[in-house]
Amino acid sequence: MDLPARTPRSAERGAVPGVSSSTLAAIARVERRRYWHGMTHSAVNHWRRTVYQRGPWIIYPRLDEDLGCCDSLLYCRGSLETVCLLLPPRARRELRAVLAPLDARFLARTLNDPYAAPDDPWWGRRLGRP
Repeated sequence: MDLPARTPRSAERGAVPGVSSSTLAAIARVERRRYWHGMTHSAVNHWRRTVYQRGPWIIYPRLDEDLGCCDSLLYCRGSLETVCLLLPPRARRELRAVLAPLDARFLARTLNDPYAAPDDPWWGRRLGRP
């Protein structure tokens, strides 16, 4: 008998891999107040898929979509930044440690947009495609 593939428990709970249980609890509190359960997990997965997408080394991600989390790259990374700012210091450090290698890869695989507004967040000042 063929059984369906088992979904990992972390995905079922919307748990961000690589952070402690106390950080997961802090993320859950932020999500309860500001977003919805599992939003951070979805946003981290979307960010990871974006920076590790196949194709040429230089990527031109779609930056201008306004479809809500996590279809829009700007909204996705912006939501992660908001969650970081709302977390207590220790939990913030843990989540930023998960995001740091992804952010570094995004910076390495994209080009600076010389015409971007200087007050845009760093991920919005990269060349993207319309």
